[in-house]
Amino acid sequence: MEKSLYLITFLVSNLAWSQSNMVVTNTTADAVMAGNYNPASYNSGINALPATIAADLNQSISADSLRTYVQKLSSFTNRNTSSLFNTSTTRGLGAANNWVEAKFRQLSAQRNNRLLVSRMNFSATVCATTKTFNEVFAVLPGTDLTDKSIIIVEGHMDSRCENSCDANCNAPGVSDNATGSALVLEAARVLSKYNLKATVVFLLTVGEEQGLYGSTAFANYSYSKSRNIRMVLNNDIAGTTLCGPCSSAPSCTPGNVATNSLRIFSYGSTNSIHKQLVRFVKLEYAEQIKPIAAVPMTINIMSAEDRTGRSSDHVPFRSKGYAAVRVICQNENGDGSGSCGIVHSVRDNEQIDTNNDGIPDAFSVDFDYLARNAVINTNAIAMAAQSVKAPTSFTAKYVSPNKISLTITDATNAPAYRVALRSATNDWDSVYTVTGKATSVIFVGNGSTVRYVSVAAVNANNVESLFSGEISVTVPATTPATNQVVGANFMDQLLRTPASPIKGIEILRNYPNPFDESTYIVLKNEADQQFSEAYLTIRKGDGTLVEKRKIQIKSGLNEYLFDYKNDGRIEVFYYTFEADNQVIATNRMMIRQ
Repeated sequence: MEKSLYLITFLVSNLAWSQSNMVVTNTTADAVMAGNYNPASYNSGINALPATIAADLNQSISADSLRTYVQKLSSFTNRNTSSLFNTSTTRGLGAANNWVEAKFRQLSAQRNNRLLVSRMNFSATVCATTKTFNEVFAVLPGTDLTDKSIIIVEGHMDSRCENSCDANCNAPGVSDNATGSALVLEAARVLSKYNLKATVVFLLTVGEEQGLYGSTAFANYSYSKSRNIRMVLNNDIAGTTLCGPCSSAPSCTPGNVATNSLRIFSYGSTNSIHKQLVRFVKLEYAEQIKPIAAVPMTINIMSAEDRTGRSSDHVPFRSKGYAAVRVICQNENGDGSGSCGIVHSVRDNEQIDTNNDGIPDAFSVDFDYLARNAVINTNAIAMAAQSVKAPTSFTAKYVSPNKISLTITDATNAPAYRVALRSATNDWDSVYTVTGKATSVIFVGNGSTVRYVSVAAVNANNVESLFSGEISVTVPATTPATNQVVGANFMDQLLRTPASPIKGIEILRNYPNPFDESTYIVLKNEADQQFSEAYLTIRKGDGTLVEKRKIQIKSGLNEYLFDYKNDGRIEVFYYTFEADNQVIATNRMMIRQ
């Protein structure tokens, strides 16, 4: 897990095309990713209904298999990207890559050779040395070439100790990121038994810790070849349940154990394809797996693309316009500095009590938790791989109290549609199932004056497509807004209903609210005028200035990300918009404990 977000932003922007000589060694695998193959050559898998696949994933994903993979990966001692050229057969990233390639081939042999194993070679300068690097991946060909789409599940193979370029230290990298690599292997083992319509790529990247080199090479290569990547699930730090002495914000509480929740980070806010992908993953889990899970999981949709000062392998794919998210455990043990906790240190294999049962575990991983994480990943992949075609477009408008009407354009005439409504948080408020392309939904009112509407098509097997982008619909607030509260401090006197003296300007409720160290502050501009100078000011309840930033107010929705870290206290803030020396309005928000 790369530490410096500034460094990563620099590397991604400046090295986006610095990887050269990118070559896929298995030409058949490359042809499949391009959609140039005969699906009949790879259809010897099991044909099963989506619900049957989901139930099997819940049963077949094995904590024991994951433990075996993690133990083997840690046995290579150091998987630093610079150790790729170590000639040892038992130590270094080169030996580890050889092992995962052999494992993929073993799994393929069990599935009628349906997994096509390959390497991606690319030239790059890593740790001041220019060489040709390689990473391992496997391709499961889809049975439907309608849109030649690809789904990628990835995790980085490389590890590091305190020095990111030390190829000789003890860097077993158990939590970061043998767990994510093991999850990818297990996903390949279980999903490869089925015929899926979309092609699935199981990618194990290198160079993540030094600057996302391997994922950047794969994303750039795919983009240069016009590959249709439908979605990317990046797994980085996937099995930790015990919060260490420190962690990157939004932080966990040291000593806390979280065995039934995880976080998914993604870029963007309203109308973000990445946030919509997270919501799809959460919906599929809620409807397919959660009712049958022995230990139900909570999926938390995070506002930011990653934790503060951190980045990972989903970013290069996102930068090329592909829907890409990062799946990570709820808690983590370390802040990436290497000096606190176990991440990025020689201690990332220590025996600790990960589930507070008084018995030291073999590794700093809860393998049952890692298995539940793998189920969430594979279920989302299996459902998305049904390749249900999304509606072409839709319109939505408010028509009467608590009702929104929709007109959906869909040449396939799907038997049903899902309509998702969202207001004040990152989560959908409700998801409705409707029939017919001219329809309406009745929603529960709240203090928000906007609903973000999106739609998906549903096939005969009751599986939905990925959801469309969001359309914002203005609705009346049907309950008192949260800013209409009589407080105990002088800032409360500034509060007013979010209505501006400038016609067409409206402050919407920030989301999420309450928030967990980051939130989007939203202003809607339908005014027929331009503003030469505008500011967003944020203060504490006692009037203390937190931030004043110069902003641009564009037509439509304007969203401004606010990050704030305290010591876990509940705290109230007030934000004010000003434009051309005129106060538009002030609103209230709260950070939760």
